[in-house]
Amino acid sequence: MTYFDSKYKKLFLSNCTEAIRTANWLNRSLVRLETSFPLKVNEVSVDDDDLFDKLDAFRVRFSDLQDCLGHKLFRGLLKLEQENPVSMIDVLNLIEKRRIFKSANDWKNLREIRNSFSHDYPESEKQRFETLNLAWESTPVLLAILNGLLQYSQSIGLEVEQ
Repeated sequence: MTYFDSKYKKLFLSNCTEAIRTANWLNRSLVRLETSFPLKVNEVSVDDDDLFDKLDAFRVRFSDLQDCLGHKLFRGLLKLEQENPVSMIDVLNLIEKRRIFKSANDWKNLREIRNSFSHDYPESEKQRFETLNLAWESTPVLLAILNGLLQYSQSIGLEVEQ
């Protein structure tokens, strides 16, 4: 049986719970928006407040899950396994080595989408819709990474409540 520092274990499991909750909300967004995608500028009314509220919720949930995985869970898992990577590239290489995701490039693409939402949110409707469409298409990859992390966690003896 593997020993894990109780302080780090508690934090990691709490962050897993947060990620699962966010993923559940993200899945709800997928269901609520399934007939709206792909978004096309000439087919969406700018007066459709309900749609824009749903899109905003989707955007926030996508970003929150990506953020939780990248900033909390990846490093938290490595800390539990007594790894101390310095750079994010090191983190991604170690996570990829554990087969939590297929390729670090998948993660980098998700990060770029998230960054476009939070830092460089496009001003034009066309660019905004393209970014949302890309996030929509990439959501299964994001959810698969969470599932990979949860499966790996269980394989090393961390029981995550789902």
